[in-house]
Amino acid sequence: MPFNPSKIATSDFVGIRMTDLNEIIYCKAEGNYTRIYTKNNNFIVTKVLKFVEIILPKNIFLRIHKSYLINLNYVIGFKHKNTIILEPNIELPIARRRKARILKKLSKYILII
Repeated sequence: MPFNPSKIATSDFVGIRMTDLNEIIYCKAEGNYTRIYTKNNNFIVTKVLKFVEIILPKNIFLRIHKSYLINLNYVIGFKHKNTIILEPNIELPIARRRKARILKKLSKYILII
């Protein structure tokens, strides 16, 4: 039986924090740190975004830009050519070279007309 964690333990400046994966909306690179945005708050972890991307499940999280990693469950639409909209009305840029991969990944979960 494969191990399928529902929480992630992250270290920040205060200690270790347990966060439910379903609560994470997106992650943003901030130099050598990553800010994780959840439904109720945000916090900085002492890891680069690349490391966070590697440990989060690939079927839920997707890198959309050099600075952003999103939870696919929060996608509600697109605006213009290179902006994705997440609940609750959060607009993030999409890298042009990643757009096709993003649409392909989303097409597995939603009907794109």
